[in-house]
Amino acid sequence: MKKYKSAMLCRKIWLPLALITSVSACSSIDETTGQRQDPLEGFNRSMWNFNYNVADPYLLKPIATGWKEYVPQPAKTALVNVANNLDEPASFVNRLLEGEFTKAMTHFNRFWINSVFGLGGLMDIASANEGLRIDGPRWFGDTLGSYGVGTGAYVMVPLYGPATPRQDLGRLVDHTYPTLSLLGPWAFLKWSVQAVDRRANLLSQDAILAQSQDSYLTVREAYFQNLEFKVNDGKQRGEIKEQLSEDELKDID
Repeated sequence: MKKYKSAMLCRKIWLPLALITSVSACSSIDETTGQRQDPLEGFNRSMWNFNYNVADPYLLKPIATGWKEYVPQPAKTALVNVANNLDEPASFVNRLLEGEFTKAMTHFNRFWINSVFGLGGLMDIASANEGLRIDGPRWFGDTLGSYGVGTGAYVMVPLYGPATPRQDLGRLVDHTYPTLSLLGPWAFLKWSVQAVDRRANLLSQDAILAQSQDSYLTVREAYFQNLEFKVNDGKQRGEIKEQLSEDELKDID
C-alpha cells in the first residue's frame, strides 16, 4: 500500500512537471523582435470579451461588491487569513527548491505560529513580527521561473482569467504538497475566497481599465509584469510601458 501511494504521489508530481517542461520551453518574448508573443491572440481576445463584458459585470463584480460592502471586515480578514495560511507549506517547499532557506523558514514559522496561536489561521499573528511578513505565496511556477523556465503560451480562460502553462500547471504540483493535498473539495472554497477578495481589491481600478485604449493588452502586460515581479521577488527588470503600483501588481493573478 505504501509503495502504491508513493507511486501515485510521484505520478502526481512528475506528470504536470513533464507537461510544464514540454509546453513552457518558449519565452513569451520574441528574441528577434523583442515583442510579446501571443499565438492564441484571436481566441484570447474572444475569451477576454466574454470575461470583461459578460462574466465580470454580471457575475464576478456583483459577488466582489457584495463581499466588499456587506461582509463584515473581521469575517473577511479571518477567512482570507485561513485561506492564505494553507498556502504556507507549499511556499515553504518551493523556497527550499530554490535554495532560499531563510525565506523557506519564514513560511514554515508563519504556518505553525498562525495555526497554533492564530486559532487555525484565523488571525495573522506572525505578521506582528516584521521579519515574518511576506508579500505573498511562492508557487511552483514562480520557482520554475526563477530557474529560467519560460511561461509558455498566454491563454485567457473563461471565468478564470489570464493563465500560462508554467504558472497554472505548476499549481497542480503545489496541490500535491500538504496541506493543499489534504483539502479535497474544500480547496475550491479556499480558492473562491481568495479569488473574490482579489477581485474586490481591484474594484477601485475598474475605471483605469475602462479608460485604456486596449483593455486586453493592458491586462496581458500587467499579468506578465506581475509574474516578473513575483519571480524576481519584487525586483523589476527592464522598462515597464504602463506603470502599475506594487499593490496592483500583487492583486493581479
